Amino acid sequence: MILRLLLGDQLNLNHSWFEKVDDSVCYVIMEVQQETNYVKHHIQKVIAFFNAMRQFKTDLEQRGHRVHYIELNDKTNSQSLTKNLLHLIDVYQARVFEYQYPDEYRLDKQLEDFCKTLSIRTNTIDTEHFMTSRTFLSSFFEGKKQLVMEYFYRRIRKDFNLLMEGENPLGGAWNFDKNNRNKWKGSPIIPKAYRVDSSNLDSLTTMLREEEVTTLGTIDSTSFLYPASRKEALLQLEYFNKNLLRYFGFYQDAMHTEEVNLFHSRWHSWQKASLLCFKLHSHAVNQLQEQKVALINWLAELRQEYVTNRRFNRALQQVLHDLQ
Repeated sequence: MILRLLLGDQLNLNHSWFEKVDDSVCYVIMEVQQETNYVKHHIQKVIAFFNAMRQFKTDLEQRGHRVHYIELNDKTNSQSLTKNLLHLIDVYQARVFEYQYPDEYRLDKQLEDFCKTLSIRTNTIDTEHFMTSRTFLSSFFEGKKQLVMEYFYRRIRKDFNLLMEGENPLGGAWNFDKNNRNKWKGSPIIPKAYRVDSSNLDSLTTMLREEEVTTLGTIDSTSFLYPASRKEALLQLEYFNKNLLRYFGFYQDAMHTEEVNLFHSRWHSWQKASLLCFKLHSHAVNQLQEQKVALINWLAELRQEYVTNRRFNRALQQVLHDLQ
């Protein structure tokens, strides 16, 4: 048996792992207090991840994959990633343990150290949701005195020909931050936010309370906007393209006491859980050239976050650790 760990931000149905159904492979997904309690999270973040993780289990099983899912209140749950894994390796008599590289240094180090204690074979694989390798950033900044993300961002734009006209950035500038700061004063009219299925929220909220998980903020199932599946994320993306993209860039940084959503896409929730990949976002909005200014604004922001921010932050964690 091969045991494969999936973390809550690795919910990508298009990952190469899932191309073939193999009865000798069991995928492990778990809700653990190790992750809910290492810092205090907003309750909507915790609920969004658990909701998406449970849906991902269902999606994998519907495709024929074998999944072992550990809910937070499961009596066999040790609330520790590695302790649960040790138990499952024994239960399934696994001969191989595999995992995708975590984006967070803390988990990366934990799993690396854990594998050193195992007597069975271990393998790692890329998450396949970045456009650069894990080692590219360190080589890019080698010998440089400053670690400036903007330089990395520009290099990736050039290497992948993203929003470029020859050697120059599309629109004549690398970013349009100055255009994002308009104040919203009641016009244009803001369309209603796209509603996702929130039928599981009450039971998840009750579970967190019963398990005494301490969180920040509040949650209301009638206004919850974070998709749990790839299908929901695609529908939300389509709704954004048709109804919100036109004005998003101009009011990107705006805040208003009477409006929660303004023209935002909520794409960060898809990206954090890897429900949709970056290339899909780009393909969808590339069909909207008539909204060119707004399109450039949004794609530039999306690409800066997806192509550079998470990879940059992960590498920076490594650098800071090495300096300690």
